[in-house]
Amino acid sequence: MQQNLSYVYPQIFLVDRGGLGGSGGSGAPGPETTALPAWPVLPPQLKQGRGGRGGCTALLLALLLLTMAGLGLGAYYILRLQQELTELRQDSTSTSSRNLTPVLEKQIGLAVEEKETKRMAHLTVKSANGRSETLLWEPVVGKAFTEGMEYRDGALLINETGQYFLYSRLLLRGTTCPRDRAIVHRVFKRSGRYPAPISLLEDRKLSYCSGERMWTSSSYLAAVMQLQKFDRVSVNVSEPQLVSLEPANTYFGIYKI
Repeated sequence: MQQNLSYVYPQIFLVDRGGLGGSGGSGAPGPETTALPAWPVLPPQLKQGRGGRGGCTALLLALLLLTMAGLGLGAYYILRLQQELTELRQDSTSTSSRNLTPVLEKQIGLAVEEKETKRMAHLTVKSANGRSETLLWEPVVGKAFTEGMEYRDGALLINETGQYFLYSRLLLRGTTCPRDRAIVHRVFKRSGRYPAPISLLEDRKLSYCSGERMWTSSSYLAAVMQLQKFDRVSVNVSEPQLVSLEPANTYFGIYKI
C-alpha cells in the first residue's frame, strides 16, 4: 500500500531525566535528548475505510437475517393455508357424502331390484314326446339357461306378473310328404283360473313338402304377451315326429320386458 507522503508524522522525543536537571529547567532538549521517529499512524482515510467495511458486513448480516425471517414467515403462512384447505376439502366431502347418501342408496336399491327382477330363459329341444304334442326342453346344457324363472315338465313357470317377449322356432324335416295334413305350431299357457289351455301364438303350415324326397321347413313365432304370476307356458306341435332335434334349429325362449 502506498503511503501518503504529504501527511506529517509527529515526532516523539526521548528525554533523559538527568538531562532535565542540567538544562536548568529551561525546557529545551539538552545534548542527551534524542528524537526518534514514531510508529506509523494510519491516516484518517484508512480508518474510515476499515469502519466502512465493518458497516457493510453488519448490513449484509442484517439483510440475511431479514431474508431468513421472511422465508420462515412465508413457510408458516403456506402451511397454515394448506391446513385450512385440507379442512375445507374434508368438510365439503363429508357434506357431499351426507347429501348424496340417500341418492346412492336409492341407486343401489334400484340396481339390486333390477337384478332381482330379471326374468329370462332360453331352452333348446330335448325330445319330442310321442304320446303328447307338447315338446320337452333342455334348460341348462349348452346354450340353454334359465334366470329368475323355473322350467318344469315342458313348461316355463311365470313367477311375476308383467309383459314378456315370447319366441319359438321349429325346424321340420322328413323323407315322405304327409299330404292334406297341416302342421300346427302353437305357444300356449295354462292357468289355475282357467281349466283349458289358452293359445297365445299359432302357425299352421300347408304345402310344406312335395314329392317323395327329403324336405325341410321352419316355423317361427314371436310376440309380446301379458302374463300373470303362476302361468305355465309351453310349446305344442301337431306332428312331433317331424321336429328336428338339433338345439340350434329348434328352441323356445322368453324374457320379461
